[in-house]
Amino acid sequence: MAETTIEIKVPEDIEYRVIGNGFALLIACGGLLAGTMFAERSMEYWAADIVPLSIAVLMAFRLYRNIVTTLTAYPNCAPNKRPSFTKQDIQREHAIVAQLPESSSYSPEQVVEEVVKRIETQKTEAARKAGGGR
Repeated sequence: MAETTIEIKVPEDIEYRVIGNGFALLIACGGLLAGTMFAERSMEYWAADIVPLSIAVLMAFRLYRNIVTTLTAYPNCAPNKRPSFTKQDIQREHAIVAQLPESSSYSPEQVVEEVVKRIETQKTEAARKAGGGR
């Protein structure tokens, strides 16, 4: 059994085509809302609104086709795909975590001393700025 690859031709501006077809479908639906069928609330007047109906059907088909093409062009954006982890990836991750240095824990006295030093330096800087500004 020989493997065959299927090549799908995807235009470069496929995202813009999807957006354009979506807006065209909205405009066609606006034409239907302003048409005779909606005003008379009857499907018997479909012939009077044949142009907006045909445009809406055509744009809905093109929008569907472009969305399917976009989703096949970008297989990584499928929501049901899970990242695959291998044993080597997990071992590398654990090795990186094992190489991290231990965090030094400060005692409460050391924390108080550091805070007092910072407050004193801020006071001296403020006094120097106030004295130099005059």
